Amino acid sequence: ISIPSNMIVEISVISLGVGESQSEYVSEVVRLLKERGIKFSVNPMGTVLEVENFKELADLLDEAVKRLEHKGVPRVYIAVKVDWRRKHKSMEEKVKSVLEKI
Repeated sequence: ISIPSNMIVEISVISLGVGESQSEYVSEVVRLLKERGIKFSVNPMGTVLEVENFKELADLLDEAVKRLEHKGVPRVYIAVKVDWRRKHKSMEEKVKSVLEKI
């Protein structure tokens, strides 16, 4: 049974063994998101994005690691938070819902 769904995901991709600055490596992951047409928002601690399912997320993370490895990154640490729901609700709708209550 296929259930239409939407996932709002926050990822933090940390390249280890490359020094303190992460912007070169974060930008590579963001470039991947743009290439795939994935809606995203970068914040100081990670990147929030919308995907349809866990397979799409896994494929995305796998490709991100491959690209970072190609750039010479010896180790990648990825923190992932997922909000799965049956009903579609965009990142903007979730933020708007909170701000309306202030």
